Amino acid sequence: MDVYGAWGAVLPDRSRGQLAVAGDDGRFAVLHRVDDGEWETIAEAYDEESAKRAADLIARLAAMPEHLRIGGDGILTGLDTDHPGVEWVVPTEVVADADPIVRLTGPGTDRLWVVPSTDGDVLGLLNPDGDPREIAEFVSAAAADAFIAMVDALLAISGSRGFTEASGG
Repeated sequence: MDVYGAWGAVLPDRSRGQLAVAGDDGRFAVLHRVDDGEWETIAEAYDEESAKRAADLIARLAAMPEHLRIGGDGILTGLDTDHPGVEWVVPTEVVADADPIVRLTGPGTDRLWVVPSTDGDVLGLLNPDGDPREIAEFVSAAAADAFIAMVDALLAISGSRGFTEASGG
């Protein structure tokens, strides 16, 4: 098995969460487990390039001192809005400026978006500005919400100061 990235964090309920992006025998997945439980596939990446891009974006998010989080509590938040689900935005490099908009947009941004289709049946992981754009599909809303909780926890432990914009839901 090839592991493209792995992370751990304490979740809000004080359990220990782990997230990994891995590939084996032509299958690529985002994996998750809590405490010493079994690893579960929470999303299927479309191909190796998509899996590597997902791992790269998660690592970039976790490394930045500030981020913007758009959305509510879970993937099905804001289905009736123009920005459903949850998205994180970080600058491509750290910029020293008093204005948070300048710091967050820097010379460019990296974005990761957990988004439902308009009918809520397809739950995707998108790389809105990059190629490939569509990088994985979650196996369920609960799996997507576990991913959201993990990314939020990773951003909290890295000391990232978050700016949020809640969308209706």
